[in-house]
Amino acid sequence: MTVEKDKVVSIQYNATDETGTVVDSNTEFEPLEYLHGHGNILENLENALNGLQIAEEKKITLAPGEAYGEFNPELVFEVKRDQFPEGADQVQPGTMVQSSDGQELIVTDMDGDKIILDGNHPLAGRTLHFSVTIKNIRQPTAEELSHGHVHHAHSHGNNSCGDGCGCH
Repeated sequence: MTVEKDKVVSIQYNATDETGTVVDSNTEFEPLEYLHGHGNILENLENALNGLQIAEEKKITLAPGEAYGEFNPELVFEVKRDQFPEGADQVQPGTMVQSSDGQELIVTDMDGDKIILDGNHPLAGRTLHFSVTIKNIRQPTAEELSHGHVHHAHSHGNNSCGDGCGCH
C-alpha cells in the first residue's frame, strides 16, 4: 500500500528550522495519523509524501511560503492594557490569546500599559526541514472519509471522534 489520497497515514517526524533548532517532533510519542489528501497537515508536506510506502523515510524542506507563510510585520500591533479583556494580569509573553473576531494572537511583549500582539503563526517566516518516516497506511472508515479526518478510539470504546471535533 502506498501513501495516496483517501488513505490513513501514520508518520513519525522531526521538524527543524534553518538554525537546526527542533520546532516540532513526535519521535518520542505515538505516530501522527492523518487522512491523506484532506488538508490535515501542511499541503506541501502532504504532497511530498505521495507514493511512499511503509517504513520509507523522506527529508523535505519547505520554504516559508510553502509552510506557514512569510512573516507579516503588519500583523504585529500594540494594544493598551485597559483594552485587553479581564485577566490581562495573567498574560505573559508567549501566551496565546484570541481576538474578538476569533483570530489567534501571541503576546510577544509587555511594557507597562502596552501589550504587543502578533497574529503571525509562530513558525511564519521560517524554512522548515522535515524528516518523516511512514509507519503505517490503512483504509479509512466510512465515517473518517465522510468527515475528512481520522477518528481515534476513545475511552468509551467506540471509534467516533465525539462531540469535540465539530463534525457532529
